[in-house]
Amino acid sequence: MPSFRFRDAYGTVAALAAALLLLAPAAAGAACLICDEVVELDGVRAKCFRQDYEKFLSTARSAETSNAEVDLSACACAGDDGRERRGLDRMPGLLPAGSESSARNQRELRSVYIFDEASLICLKRLLDGHEGTIDPSVRFDLVENCKP
Repeated sequence: MPSFRFRDAYGTVAALAAALLLLAPAAAGAACLICDEVVELDGVRAKCFRQDYEKFLSTARSAETSNAEVDLSACACAGDDGRERRGLDRMPGLLPAGSESSARNQRELRSVYIFDEASLICLKRLLDGHEGTIDPSVRFDLVENCKP
């Protein structure tokens, strides 16, 4: 009967661990597991993204993980005219009887996203190519629209 030796098992585990460490950097660049895949913006946030695009892209390129946090919260506090909103302006209004509203338009939009470099470039391309107004009903699916 063959005897089990911890020394042999230790060598095998060490070899597997070394192989995983060698493959980890290649796997990390393959896909961003924490990046946002669907983006919903309004006109103000889209304008802010376009204005700060180079800063976001530079951050992603210089980061070790090639990811960047895109924080549009400063723009979200400004109205369409660029002036800061006050508390009462941000409260939802009452809709007249019979008017339709979707849940998407009633909920608060996200202001912080995490993107990798490829997603940033693709979102910029999608925003530049979008015709018409950008409102919360417009969804940018980065997985579907940014396939290589």
